[in-house]
Amino acid sequence: MTNGILLYNPGAGSSAGVAAEDLSTWLRAGGSDVRIRQLSQNDDPEAVARECMDGGCDWIAAAGGDGTVEAVARTLLDSAVVLGVIPCGTYNNFALSLGAPSDPKEACEVIARGSIRIIDAGFANGEPFFECAGMGLDAAVFPLGEEIKSGGFLKWIDFFRRAYRYPKQRFEFTLDRPIREALVSGAPRRWRTSRRARGQSFHIHALMVTVSNGPYYGMNFTVAPGARLDDGLLTINIFRRFNKLELWWHFMSISSGRRVYSPQVTTLRVAGCEITGPQKIPVHLDGTPSNHWPLAIEVKKSALKVFGDAPLKSSDSDVSKT
Repeated sequence: MTNGILLYNPGAGSSAGVAAEDLSTWLRAGGSDVRIRQLSQNDDPEAVARECMDGGCDWIAAAGGDGTVEAVARTLLDSAVVLGVIPCGTYNNFALSLGAPSDPKEACEVIARGSIRIIDAGFANGEPFFECAGMGLDAAVFPLGEEIKSGGFLKWIDFFRRAYRYPKQRFEFTLDRPIREALVSGAPRRWRTSRRARGQSFHIHALMVTVSNGPYYGMNFTVAPGARLDDGLLTINIFRRFNKLELWWHFMSISSGRRVYSPQVTTLRVAGCEITGPQKIPVHLDGTPSNHWPLAIEVKKSALKVFGDAPLKSSDSDVSKT
């Protein structure tokens, strides 16, 4: 028999429709001893997860949105404790990238069966992320996007004002491999490469850059459809030739799990890179603003144990092109 803890966030987007007692009943179907730990509004999920680990457990099932799940995941990195994911949030990108069932009962059944996968984590200057590290326009307006969830016409006005005024920035990259090996698609007509680092360095002007560990982030944006959580690689997307309206329509077209291809996006796949520039650029990690700049980004393979039945797949295999 294993000892598990259900970490339940009643304030998550869809948690109100599912009782913690029901979740624990479904989790016990696998023969585990399950304790419930309910988060209050002022609780730090990372601190609570650490407390649960210190008290002794084999696994922690996080029932909540991406904020709750990823906070617990950060705590469990490089530990023997297994993460269970019960998606109860608005977008549930972590669960979607993992291939976890969207139905809470089915997600509990996956955990109860006990099959374990091992997935990667991205790190930016030593700080972990699971979805995406975003730089530029994305990070500059992301906090407002979160506020818009709660409504408010004035927030939309402020959002568009900031987006309209945001200029393209110069990004300087040094990859862990030659550009020709990292490039997936969307090569510029002319690389502005550096003679140093044997063809691994270049600079480019762009509105934003994303470095993704999994295929989804934000409003289920399929920003990296070929990415997988266990492939030992990160996907760099450079949004270089968009005007503001084109970029807006591009992200609307890849929202809700849809995917498109765009020649205006340069895509590279690496295990690590350094990103800098002549001036500090806004950064977010999984939607949380970060003060890190410049950035040293890397993937740590096999960093986290999670419950899951089937091998991980990229969104290429289950989401059609639009």
